Amino acid sequence: MTASHTELPEDLARGAALQAQRYRYKVWGFGEDIALRALLEVSRVLDDPEPAEFVTRLVGDWDASRGPLAPADHVTPGVVLLELHERLGGSTFLDTALELGRLLTSFPVVDGVAVHRRDLEGWRDTIWVDSMALDGPFLARLGRATDDDGWTDHAGDALLGYARVLQGETGTFVHGYDVATRRPSPIHWGRGNGWALHALVDTLEALPFGHPAVLETRERLNRLVAALVALQHPEGRWHTVLDDTTSPLEASTPAFFASGVIKARRLALLTDELVADPALERMIVRAVAALVTDAGADGGLPVSDATPIGDRATYVERSSGVFPWGQGPLILTFTESRTESRFAADGSPT
Repeated sequence: MTASHTELPEDLARGAALQAQRYRYKVWGFGEDIALRALLEVSRVLDDPEPAEFVTRLVGDWDASRGPLAPADHVTPGVVLLELHERLGGSTFLDTALELGRLLTSFPVVDGVAVHRRDLEGWRDTIWVDSMALDGPFLARLGRATDDDGWTDHAGDALLGYARVLQGETGTFVHGYDVATRRPSPIHWGRGNGWALHALVDTLEALPFGHPAVLETRERLNRLVAALVALQHPEGRWHTVLDDTTSPLEASTPAFFASGVIKARRLALLTDELVADPALERMIVRAVAALVTDAGADGGLPVSDATPIGDRATYVERSSGVFPWGQGPLILTFTESRTESRFAADGSPT
């Protein structure tokens, strides 16, 4: 089956982009970065300047009025800052990206992982899988933007530090890790594995081919993808708790996993054996079909609300709504499918 069979309808992607722009961004919160990156991507793929102009205004207004970055700002959309720097030139966004890089590399490292929120009572010893999708890709891109191998090495260390304490023998990731007790949390959260998948793929995209972190990162990526293929529900979604078939099916999972796997396949990050397995393409087709079913006529994808680390009830009893962490991967499923189709047609990755 060709890549064109896995594309979302263009009108759905345009509606999803409008929904992403209607959200009231916290500037910044977990899950916002992926929506802004997706808006930049859909602007490029559809040759439509409006989504990129929205991102430029939002980030520019924040940057013009902000104070010095504090620990809570570790969720700042760093890759977006670098994308805007590449698009617009000048030094403003790059200077802010460098400040963010210095913040991320200033945190104490325990068990190989930077602990971001020592200032946050109740969570001072906790690391989250969500952070993987921010730190590694951004630091790798910062190294490329500045031609500074120091940032690149920090990217590899950050990504693999997370992966080594969060990824289990099955290939999937738990949601968090307590550096005081040295214990991982018990839940293999569906969306959390989406963050891990995108972290691995996006960091590999930006790391130099011969970097020491590449081999282990690719091995971890392929283990995760193989596990996800096996865990997909026949309807195309995954359970909120991946290995708990009594937990609800989560609508954000097909968006995260389809977009991440299509990109990994396009970038030749997956093993030949995995790519040749019909189950991989079947997984993507089912996931895209689920997204077409779940997304509203206006492009909104109802997904579970922001989810802290907790017990099973924490994950299965979340309310739902239209959020950036649903809209972003939904849009990226369209842009990655369209990009892969163009690559198949003319041999160009973009």
